[in-house]
Amino acid sequence: MKPKPCVLLVEDDVERGRAMARAFSKRFECLHLSTIGDVPAALREDHWGAVIANCGLANGCTGVEVLQAAQETLPRAFRIVYSEGHSESFRRDAQRIVQSHFTTDAAQPDFIGVLERTLGTLLEPPSLEIPPDLPAIQTDVWIGRAPMTREFLSALRVAAETDGPVYIYGEPGAGKTRAGITLCQWRREWKARGSPGAIASGGAVSILRVPSLRERPQDLPVLAARCLVGHGNEIGEVPRRLCPRATEELLGRDWFGNVVELHGVLMRAVLRVGPRQVIEAVDLPQDRSPAWRPSQYAKDAGQRDCLLRQLRAAGTVSCAARLEGCSRSNYIRLMRRLGIMRADVVADPALEGAEAFTEAG
Repeated sequence: MKPKPCVLLVEDDVERGRAMARAFSKRFECLHLSTIGDVPAALREDHWGAVIANCGLANGCTGVEVLQAAQETLPRAFRIVYSEGHSESFRRDAQRIVQSHFTTDAAQPDFIGVLERTLGTLLEPPSLEIPPDLPAIQTDVWIGRAPMTREFLSALRVAAETDGPVYIYGEPGAGKTRAGITLCQWRREWKARGSPGAIASGGAVSILRVPSLRERPQDLPVLAARCLVGHGNEIGEVPRRLCPRATEELLGRDWFGNVVELHGVLMRAVLRVGPRQVIEAVDLPQDRSPAWRPSQYAKDAGQRDCLLRQLRAAGTVSCAARLEGCSRSNYIRLMRRLGIMRADVVADPALEGAEAFTEAG
């Protein structure tokens, strides 16, 4: 029997914290902390599947501080924050500042039940069963198994059915170009239908974050299988397949290089197995790159947040560049370095083969 996922709860209302911990303990191992001073020691443990915090903690502290620390030390953990009097602006700010995976209102009647169900969805173990007749990954990098993927694709569909500019951002190799191509295709189809149900956006700017591969573990087994299908098609051979232990080993990695890194790892494993059809865990390369650098990540996140605010206010890159006081070309280079792109003007590069992965970010 596999161990229960571990959840760290930070709630200074002792009675409510105990009630939440009791409810969560049915499906998870839950540690309840009532003071923020105990958080640093707990975060040094790397087994947390999710960190949950009350936004309004005592003594001027906030749950956002807790999640910022979790973001820097536990990149694989899902981050959840709740508050009294939840609003859309609070949700947006939480996503912008700490890239929260869920926000909710502590005042709603079934608040604890909502959190328990959300945890169950986010921490659902990935299925190792692979459906037959998989398409090669070159056709698309999106799989709808993971809740974060479904949420992103839903937001992408909403953005596609408006007339405003759309900016997307994310880590290298996460699939930003593919997301842009998908958005442009959906927008063309929406306009071809005569823009039914058009949202009167007045050109409002949409900003979406592409989830990283470690935030969509339920997608990884199928993504890996599709990588191998694509390689088999390219060389005209029966695709290799992963044994369950190899898939579980891949699920334990951080994937800071996302889909691009996954593709590279699998191609190196294929070379190692030779004529064998099944890739074992020992065939997987053990060197993992790129390395996690929390301070550089925080620095880039702050600069990215500034640019996203400029783009939301200005609407266009040219106007945002004027706010920044630089040329448009330099602003675009800065956007690229920080993983930001204008998604609604992406041209389909008709990617083929390995180019689908080098261009996926």
